[in-house]
Amino acid sequence: PGIKVITDVALDPYSSVGQDGIVKDGKVENDLTVDALVKQAVCHVEAGADIVAPSDMMDGRVGAIRAAIGDQAEIMSYAAKYASAFYGPFRDALDSAPMPGTDKKTYQMNPGNIK
Repeated sequence: PGIKVITDVALDPYSSVGQDGIVKDGKVENDLTVDALVKQAVCHVEAGADIVAPSDMMDGRVGAIRAAIGDQAEIMSYAAKYASAFYGPFRDALDSAPMPGTDKKTYQMNPGNIK
């Protein structure tokens, strides 16, 4: 009764290219990815999640998830995610490092950006 279930809403654990989004022609497709994340979040809520936590950093994902789940669950959103080596050990554990020649700089922040 005093426990809440929080789930990670993300595609990278299931990606063979190591990106947080759906890749077409070498580019991450934001809108297609948001659609997939919404479906995943809805599944999590239907399975009993109290809080869904999208960790992908796609534009518009929180609003789209809120529109789909209403007030059935809370959303815990990441404030910022940086395209840096900091996530290296995590990506290694998931075997989800970006393929050679690709990175996450189109949808994650530059760690050198102090503003």
